[in-house]
Amino acid sequence: MNLKRTLLVVAVMFSSVQATYASQLEEVVTRSVLSSPEVKQSMDARNAIYEEVRQARGGFYPKIDIAAGVGYEWTKNTTTQNVGDGDVELRRREASISLRQMLFDGFLTDSEVDRHASRLEANNHHLREVAEEKALETTRAYLEVIKRQELLNQANETLYNHVQVYERIRKRSESGLGTLASIQQATGRLALAEVNVLSAENNLRDAQVTFQRVVGEKAPDTLETPLFNLSSLPESESDSVKRATVNHPTLKLAQADIQAAQSQYDSARSLMYPKLNFEVDRNWNNNIDGVEGDNEDLTAMFRLSYNIYNGGSDKARIRQTRHQINEAKDIKDNALRQTIEGVSLSWNAYEILGRQLAFFEKHVDSSSQTRDSYLKQFNIGQRSLLDLLDTENEVFSSKNALIAAKYDYLLAQYRLVNGMGEMLELLKVDLEPLASTALAEDKIRVE
Repeated sequence: MNLKRTLLVVAVMFSSVQATYASQLEEVVTRSVLSSPEVKQSMDARNAIYEEVRQARGGFYPKIDIAAGVGYEWTKNTTTQNVGDGDVELRRREASISLRQMLFDGFLTDSEVDRHASRLEANNHHLREVAEEKALETTRAYLEVIKRQELLNQANETLYNHVQVYERIRKRSESGLGTLASIQQATGRLALAEVNVLSAENNLRDAQVTFQRVVGEKAPDTLETPLFNLSSLPESESDSVKRATVNHPTLKLAQADIQAAQSQYDSARSLMYPKLNFEVDRNWNNNIDGVEGDNEDLTAMFRLSYNIYNGGSDKARIRQTRHQINEAKDIKDNALRQTIEGVSLSWNAYEILGRQLAFFEKHVDSSSQTRDSYLKQFNIGQRSLLDLLDTENEVFSSKNALIAAKYDYLLAQYRLVNGMGEMLELLKVDLEPLASTALAEDKIRVE
């Protein structure tokens, strides 16, 4: 039986034991992601960088300054020495306005805008990366609660079966057909079943505590098991790797970091160019430097400045940023390897667990049939109590293994989706509500 046929059989088997309630998982994951402090922190960091883009764009626009002042002035200079005793005391007044417009700065402003825009893009992908991991963590906590509840139900069922066996043995003993050893044996197994129930209850409580930490709210009394649509998954491991290399936010983040490093290199190279500004100054002064009366002027100038030598610092800065580009490329290469490893491991888990499920089901069926047969044989004296109790424990173990495998397989499917960077789309999680009103007005959307 090939893999696709095996998975189809598993999907049919799954549909017989699960209800299609994906919407509840989507709602829980959405609330968890949108209320997550980690996701909100990433959103705040992203919004801060957006304002840095605006700051950088300010370099294209003129700078206008005004100044004014009034006060006392004492002056003694060659001009005032020709008047009276040489000392002049006046009430000085000043007012000025200046305009500065950058015409050419070696492409520094352009490069800084590009750099911060790349950082914004990187933070968009980081936000998505954090949200993807939060969605997977929430899904894991969600499925863990359901799994632990089923295991508790199974433990209670096994306890009930042990009570039934114990009652049969007790009645036999009271009628003189049973032995003391049988009573003791049944009592011991009954006590172990009680311990299993308590252990399962403790595990359920732990899962509920984890759910509350991850989601930020208590787990509902009833969680419906989602039925995963296998058509949303790739056909092969190579397909999953291809989708991961295209969609995974970590790789997009790393690419944006390379672009930011390249823009930083361009910014450093701007230090090797001259700077040209257009400057306008208008002054209204009165009683300046010991001369009574108005003193006004207006200048409109093109000013060129060019640093000839800066101790080699500028060239060192350029070399530094070139190394940072290489560093960013190395980080991306490492991220690509890790992404491929992660999605390949997820595919392996998904494939193997899917193939195992049918065998776990067969184990449960076989052990249940054996227990039923042993019970009939025990009633007519063909089987010992120990045989009956052993088969009951094997049924308990096989059902526990099936429950664990069922939810491990379901989680493996979500892990594979997460490994390809498609978790938010699958669960219909929209990050836009986290954006601030200011960003929403500027139509800045999280990609």
